[in-house]
Amino acid sequence: MARLNGRQWGLVLIIAGSPVVLACLLGVLQPTLLRPVLGTAVGGMSWGLACLLGWVGGLLFARGLAKLQRSPGFASPVRRSFGLVLAALPPLGLCIVPAVVLLLGGPVYATSLSYRENIGQRTVTSLHSAASDFANNVRRNLPRQLPRLPSPSPQW
Repeated sequence: MARLNGRQWGLVLIIAGSPVVLACLLGVLQPTLLRPVLGTAVGGMSWGLACLLGWVGGLLFARGLAKLQRSPGFASPVRRSFGLVLAALPPLGLCIVPAVVLLLGGPVYATSLSYRENIGQRTVTSLHSAASDFANNVRRNLPRQLPRLPSPSPQW
């Protein structure tokens, strides 16, 4: 891999840094995504794993470029372009696409977990308090022309 030139290392850096750049863009454009990422272990680990997958994808791409450079006939522009595309496919399919899925899916999963916990922690209201709340809401929202409703304390 030491025989790669500057442009090739730039391509490797682009592949390796793409999940990090996407994470920064998502954080700037949708700040609500940062709350589950920074506030939960699931969201933070998903973004950390996505960044790690990006670096692994960059290393795979660098290894593929090094193999291509050692092959005979790499000087042809058509063969070089075709080789770059072929060298980029495994890192993209194995690392970058799963990293993007983790970047998007981690906060969604963390949010759904916290939503389920909040539903489980809600206190169950009694039938009497639910009926009185309903009667109060109906009394406030009905027009003044209707007759006065009975008091919101029904006798069960």
